[in-house]
Amino acid sequence: MLAATLEANRQARARWVSDTAHELRTPLAVLRGEIEAMQDGIRPLTQENLGSLGQEVAQLERLVTDLRLLSQSDAGALEIQLAPLNLSDHLQHRLDDARYWLEDTGLTLKSRIEPDIEVHGDAQRLRQLWSNLLDNSCAYTQAPGILRVTLRSDGQHAVLVWEDSAPGVPESELARLTERLYRVEGSRNRASGGSGLGLSIANALVHAHGGQLQASASPLGGLRWTLTLALLPTD
Repeated sequence: MLAATLEANRQARARWVSDTAHELRTPLAVLRGEIEAMQDGIRPLTQENLGSLGQEVAQLERLVTDLRLLSQSDAGALEIQLAPLNLSDHLQHRLDDARYWLEDTGLTLKSRIEPDIEVHGDAQRLRQLWSNLLDNSCAYTQAPGILRVTLRSDGQHAVLVWEDSAPGVPESELARLTERLYRVEGSRNRASGGSGLGLSIANALVHAHGGQLQASASPLGGLRWTLTLALLPTD
């Protein structure tokens, strides 16, 4: 039993290293090709072409930042500062900020936020969590579409339900969505431009808050995320 577990861990580490190398290789290959084309005079050294190089560098920077966050999470060293926080206001402000951006991508935001739900939270890390969930819905929801966000209290926990419209994810794939660099076969696969680690990071941020994040099928036709966090104790 122990030998099988060690072998499974070894294979997982090897797969993680291989997948990470692949993710790094693609933007590096693009950078090298574009620089060599400029050196050979095939592509002119213009502001537009330099801007293209800058985009590839920015993608590498995002990937390295995401990898660093996940490595800190694995080591139990993720920097997080928990303090009493009004989750209702915090989430509402982020959704308000994103409303016009969502409309520009063809998504209609519908929200129902129960007021004055308080938890122990890190405001900066939770904003990062909301941004990752927003990015995921915008990247993989067909326009015109719907994003529906509800927050309520069940007496002991804050319960956030984040769900969008089609396309969905096969039931057999749901449990693997937060695996690093995991790719869903079909229409809701990872689009180019991201690090492929957004949902893994979302899961790590939720766990750092002592919460749980679970994926399921949404009645809207897309994906539903259910997030639970312990409520702040009341005197």
